[in-house]
Amino acid sequence: MAGFTLLEVMAAFVIAAFGSILLYQAGFEGTAGAVAAARLQEAVVRAQSRLASVGVLTALQPGQLSGDDGGGYHWRLSIMPDQSNGTLSLYQVQVTEQYGNRQVTLATERLGTGQ
Repeated sequence: MAGFTLLEVMAAFVIAAFGSILLYQAGFEGTAGAVAAARLQEAVVRAQSRLASVGVLTALQPGQLSGDDGGGYHWRLSIMPDQSNGTLSLYQVQVTEQYGNRQVTLATERLGTGQ
């Protein structure tokens, strides 16, 4: 009589169960990684947009501003004078976009009229 013993069937079941658990875990981690990457990309785009508006929509006045961007994102803008020759000033501009316990910071320099 040919067939499998109960021990062989149980061993195959345990191996299949472990394999299924590993596949589920790998899929879950891949999905979580994709969500984290999408949140990071959105934070970078938001920070770039806010940085591009400095000097256009926001006056180049030294100081700090902050606010809520919606969707769990919060921004902080810092404008500090760097150098001045009387008529023109160079400003250090930094934007930080925070989401959850993570943040993205972008910095640049902008040229503006002296104060």
